[in-house]
Order: sequence, then structure tokens, then C-alpha cells
Amino acid sequence: MATDLVDEDAKLPIAPPPGFIDHVFASCSGTELSLRIWPADPPVSSPAPFLIWTHGGGWLGGHHFAIGPSWITPGFRQRGYHVISHNYRLGPQARLDDMLADSLECVARCRSHLPVILGADKVDVNRYVICGDSAGGHLASLIPLHLPSPRPRAVIDIYGLTDFVSVQQLDLSDKPLPAPWAGEFSEHELESFLWDRNPANVIVDTMSWNEQELISDVALSKRWAAEPDFRYTRRIRLQAELHIWRSLRRSVDGLIKAVMQPETFADEGQLGAFVSAMSPLAALHERKSKDPAYSYPPTAFLHGTADEDVPVQQSYVMAAALKTMGVSVLESYEEGAPHVFDQKYTGPDVPGWETYIQPILNFVDDCVAQ
Repeated sequence: MATDLVDEDAKLPIAPPPGFIDHVFASCSGTELSLRIWPADPPVSSPAPFLIWTHGGGWLGGHHFAIGPSWITPGFRQRGYHVISHNYRLGPQARLDDMLADSLECVARCRSHLPVILGADKVDVNRYVICGDSAGGHLASLIPLHLPSPRPRAVIDIYGLTDFVSVQQLDLSDKPLPAPWAGEFSEHELESFLWDRNPANVIVDTMSWNEQELISDVALSKRWAAEPDFRYTRRIRLQAELHIWRSLRRSVDGLIKAVMQPETFADEGQLGAFVSAMSPLAALHERKSKDPAYSYPPTAFLHGTADEDVPVQQSYVMAAALKTMGVSVLESYEEGAPHVFDQKYTGPDVPGWETYIQPILNFVDDCVAQ
């Protein structure tokens, strides 16, 4: 079971903190996208910054109903930030550039509509932070390269993949699975679903892992305050199992099929160019080569050194590149910690908060204040 799915005490899928506002809008793609907005707590009396969080889930799973890293909400809301989560189209129907486009549109929507939703005197749309974990960390690192001015005051990359080009660093291989595959769907069905490109089948919120084994869909829908109600339909179950199956196999081939759609490119050269464009590290170097004056926002990295899903080297290399370019960087690496290790940090009283979380909060505060 993925550790980011459950409250340590209740052993149930994470519930969102109370006091949020849901905002739904029709995106340029025609797909409805959603923002879940938690105003600063305690309430602010002057224009405050906001943080927008992009969820993880291997680009195939996850949702925006509750924020996965437990420290984000107490860490920032109580410091006077509004916190916003958003969804985006998921693979295999959506490609990585579709996910990026949705994320950019959600950022733009925040800047244009938060003053209406929260009050013009309660939010400063020019002081904002981009944050994401895992697949969301990848998107969070990519987003600033495509945003118009004003740029984000800071980026927080939480164990996100930064370099698809050197994907061999991930040590992904067709890992042996129990034979036969013991899921609801056969491996043939799952392999076939990797090639589903029908936009009518696209979804934007789904299970992160195996929620159906923990709680009924009626109870989960209520727990997440999902609108419309969240149900374990065949389509949702297929999506969840594809994510689990691909994750357990650790297959590069499956990842490429699912989120890069290689058949949409005329040749290997075009596919390679796309992979580079979707790799924050390569895209950063390309942007800098074309515009030497370009400056990437200050960036904080949080990663566990024993992460087997996204090795910590992904953060090391991106951080080093940014520092070479003169970007302010903070690196917070927990020795021996795996993927999604930060779920334990539910508040300042948890051992390790002062070592790994508090420096990020202080770093972002300093960046936002500038």
C-alpha cells in the first residue's frame, strides 16, 4: 500500500482539512478542471500570497481532493498563505504536454479568479508559489518555464522527476510480477488500455492506489467531499489498476506509452525532442540557451535518499544546474527515507520537522517577501 494514501491513525484515505471552497471551470481543452481553495487560517486582513499544489500519482493516478504531503496545509495556511490544489487530465488519454497545459491554465485561473473568490483585499496574485510531489513535482518544476511574468516567487519540488532524458537513472525495468497477475483486469486488458487515446475516456481525478480495499465509495466520496460523487466505476477501477500495474512493473516502456504517446510522433527524433521538452532539466538548459537573461525561480527540494521510485539523484542534478545558473536553492534530503516519506510530518511537534520541513517554510517565506 502506498504510504501517502492513509492517515497513520485512521488507516483511511486522507481527508481534506475543512474550510475549503471548490471552483470548477471549463478549460481550453473542453475538460472541466477544478480548484480546491483553502483560505489562510487564521483569516488574513491584507493581501496574502498563495501556494498552488500539483498532485502526484505517476501521471496516471491521484486527485486534488486532499493534499498528499501532510505538512503543506499546516505549514503554509497557518503562516498566512492561501493553499490551492488542482487537477489535470491523466494518461493514457492525456499526454504530458496536456497535463502541463492544464496545470498552466489552473495557475492562470488562480491569478484571475482568486480575488473574486476570496476578495481582492485578501490575496496578492503576484506573490505565489508552485509546489508538487512526485509526478506533481515534475510538473511543478516544468510549469515556471512556461509562465509569463510575474514568475512564481518560489518552487517546491517534492521528490519529482526532473530528467526524462536520462530515465535509465531510474533503474526501471520490467520487474517480475506475481504470475498470473492477480488484479481484476488481465495484463492483456491493461496493456491494451495503455493505448487508449479516446478523449471521451479522459479523467481528471481518480484513486491514488487501492482505496477500494479500504473504504466504500459512498464513504470515500463523503470523506473527500467529492463533487460530483466519486464512485468505483469500471472506468475508475481500470485506471487505478493500470497505475498500480505499471508502477509495480517499473516499466520504462509502459511509462512512455502511457504519457508520451510515441505513436503520435513521426520519428524517433520528434519523440526525443518531446522527451527533452517535458524534462525540466533539459527544458531549463534549452530556455537558458535561447534567453541568457532568463532566471528560474528560487527552488526548494525535498527528497529521501533511499527513494527507489524517483532516485534522489534527480533532485541533486537539477539543484546543481540551478545553482550553476545563480538560482537560490535549498536542498532538504532525509537520509534513508523512501518515496513519499514526508507524510509523517503532520505538524511542528513531529521529530524531524525542524530539520527537514522548517527550512523549506523559512526559505519560501524569504522568497515571497522579496
